[in-house]
Amino acid sequence: MSARTRWFPAVPGSLPEIRAFVRDLAGESGLNGDDARDVLLAVSEAADNAVRRGGASVVGVTWEPRDHAVLLTIEDDGVFDLEAGSPARPLGLRLLFGIADEVQVRPGKPTWPGTVVRALVRVWSCAIVPDMPAPPGRPRVLLVDGDRFSGQALAAFLHAEGYDATLVTTIEAADAALRNPPALAVVDLLTSHGEGTRFAAVARAFGVPVVAVSAIAPAAHVADACLPKPAHPLRVLAAVRDLLSPDS
Repeated sequence: MSARTRWFPAVPGSLPEIRAFVRDLAGESGLNGDDARDVLLAVSEAADNAVRRGGASVVGVTWEPRDHAVLLTIEDDGVFDLEAGSPARPLGLRLLFGIADEVQVRPGKPTWPGTVVRALVRVWSCAIVPDMPAPPGRPRVLLVDGDRFSGQALAAFLHAEGYDATLVTTIEAADAALRNPPALAVVDLLTSHGEGTRFAAVARAFGVPVVAVSAIAPAAHVADACLPKPAHPLRVLAAVRDLLSPDS
């Protein structure tokens, strides 16, 4: 997929078209779930700032695929407009700084109009765990972690160690995953504002062993094994192996 650029009139009616343009490109690039949502929201908010407050006449969005990443460029012919008296970045920029590996901003000024924002966003949803079914016989491990970056890294590690690892980042998605119970669940108890503790109890009621990971000491008997966070992948692997193959 080559770089794609599209220019839009800087009017409120263009915002749905910008969102549709980015949504379609995200699908073509393999982004899904939280990755697609974050990119769409960040671009939408950055474009909204240009349309409603930057005094621009046009807004351009460029989508350039890279190796397991995408380079986003949002540019306009207006000024970089902050709220009066506020030093804070506009919401779109705050989102980009939160999800992107690199962000560059060239602010437009009244004497030199033209704001350009470039953001390199890692495509976690297709960069780490191969997009292919796991070989038959691999134990299925459900990872529940609101931090998808650390979760994806652990999923890749467990995948390389012979497990079919699936990451979800919300307790709602974890509850849905129990319709087809995994062999084991690794749960960050603070996921979804502490709802991970409830999910751990539900998973165990389904007969699913739970490895709990938490930055604070969990209550007794909340899981079959507990590890402090951050937990080294080797310690997680040891706990998984101990619960799934205790005699090995």
